[in-house]
Amino acid sequence: LYHSDSRRRVVFRYDVKPNGDLGPKDVFIHFDSGAPDGLAVAQDGTVWIASAGGGGVCVYSQSGKSTDFVEVPLPMCTSVCFGGDDMRTLYVVTGSDGVEGEDRGAVFRYRSNVPGLNTSKARVALERKR
Repeated sequence: LYHSDSRRRVVFRYDVKPNGDLGPKDVFIHFDSGAPDGLAVAQDGTVWIASAGGGGVCVYSQSGKSTDFVEVPLPMCTSVCFGGDDMRTLYVVTGSDGVEGEDRGAVFRYRSNVPGLNTSKARVALERKR
């Protein structure tokens, strides 16, 4: 399990036990430029992290080594996810910080050389109020 702490510019990692409990918190990546925000994991284990203020998406191996950078033409990348029929389409969402006019807040689409992991749909029990 990965957890971005944008304010501290750190991505933490936790082992997940078979019963769902988390192991100790471990520093996975410390950002020197920009701040980590939304992230997604690919089938090969690479971690794709939106760099808020960094103008792109940073890609890291499971060991924390930087392997790639996807440049985005707006500075405030806030979220990423994989999609498409083959899960090789990377969607990058940007915010409005540092941008004026119609380009504020956009969604970009890139083709990835590796498919992303399928994510489970959330199941939330709702209580009907009368």
